[in-house]
Amino acid sequence: MALRLHPRRITQALGIIVVILVLAHVAIQTLRFMTGNDRLHGLVFLFSLGAETNIPTFYATFSLLLTALLLAVVGFSHQRDSTFGRAYWLVLAGIFLFLSMDEMLSFHERMIDPLRNLIGSSGLFLYAWVIPYGIAVGILGGAYTRFLLSLPRRTALLFFLAGGLFVTGAIGFEMLGGWHMERYGSANPWYVAIQTIEEVLEMVGILIFIYALLDYADQHLGGLKLDIASATAEGPPGPS
Repeated sequence: MALRLHPRRITQALGIIVVILVLAHVAIQTLRFMTGNDRLHGLVFLFSLGAETNIPTFYATFSLLLTALLLAVVGFSHQRDSTFGRAYWLVLAGIFLFLSMDEMLSFHERMIDPLRNLIGSSGLFLYAWVIPYGIAVGILGGAYTRFLLSLPRRTALLFFLAGGLFVTGAIGFEMLGGWHMERYGSANPWYVAIQTIEEVLEMVGILIFIYALLDYADQHLGGLKLDIASATAEGPPGPS
């Protein structure tokens, strides 16, 4: 039995999860600052968008892993020498696989202290991991410019929007959070607000990217189907 993966339905389902997570985070953080109740600490950790190894982290890891899977399926649906050569897609799949592992295991967080001690970063670069990751984003952007321009206009615009939102959140607001942290600490509503915007931008960026991939497959590859027997997503064997 094969179920077709409808772009809007999948995106709407994931969007509902995102809304629930954001509302839970905002509600608990609001109660935290309004009441000063230390007994809320467990709930704050469990639902905080800025914490690690909690419910939002599991969702973020899943969404990044899903993105990597979709990229791989789309990539293998193209011939090696096609206009949208599979190498571009598969490299992106590998990058998102790494990002999903990073989200769960916090590789970037472990880089902060060694890098900060090495280069003496502070202010906007207090969270020093943004330096190597920012450089990597710049290199990736340059390497993928031709690829983006070769995509259908709708897909390219969605990719650009998704990437812009994700990078603005992950790096831009992370830098702003580091600046605020150094001056005012983290136990205040403004820092939590910065963290909230950062994480929401990341989640929305990934959500748009997932929709873009499903929409591209639906419009140009005949759609993706989930084979219940083998539990694998399949695309057509030939190029678009």
